[in-house]
Amino acid sequence: MHFDARLRLRELTQAIYDIGDEIAAHLDNVAEAMTDWDPELVDDCLVELAEVVAEGRREVRPGLAELNGLRQAFVSGVRSGSLSNDWSAPVPGRHPGRTLSFRHPGAPAPAADRDDVGPVATTAAVRLRLRELNTGLTARVTELSGWVVGRTGDAMDTQSVLLPQVYSRAEAECRSIVDTWRRTVIAPHPALVREMRGEAPPRFLAERARVDAVVARVLRKRAAAG
Repeated sequence: MHFDARLRLRELTQAIYDIGDEIAAHLDNVAEAMTDWDPELVDDCLVELAEVVAEGRREVRPGLAELNGLRQAFVSGVRSGSLSNDWSAPVPGRHPGRTLSFRHPGAPAPAADRDDVGPVATTAAVRLRLRELNTGLTARVTELSGWVVGRTGDAMDTQSVLLPQVYSRAEAECRSIVDTWRRTVIAPHPALVREMRGEAPPRFLAERARVDAVVARVLRKRAAAG
């Protein structure tokens, strides 16, 4: 029973990390789509993000409840002397988490939140300003991804971290950043933005294409053999 409980603890811990990693990966997808100046792909990524956040919130609640129950059982066992204390050793390679600007409401708004690049500017100057805005906003989404991973790791150590709320907050903040991106980057110069699309093809699309190709080959082989 002791071994089974330890095994279950590891399984739950890995499952919760996987939930956080998946949500973080979809935040990274949003950032990659923004980097490629592609609002339609950003919309698709936000739909996928909403789906994985909803699924993650459903799955993480019972997982955390069971994990905390096992923790309490281990603590009771350690106190009674029937268990050693090595179960609580820190997990190697934990993400430390990051401090985000949105957690400090009194902080001044970053430059990426300013609305325009001025009434008169050369095309080169406009491109430069748009790139600066785009870089700043995508960095905020990437930072948000790291925060999700960090808070998921924190939940392994304390019951005070409420992961369903963390994941909802991450999605809401991501949508807020995207709204700013549309207002300050996409809307003012749509024709110029369309010209810049394709500069940084998202890596996740290439990976999906690779996986789809592998699946297609497997299906063709099965069909030929069957």
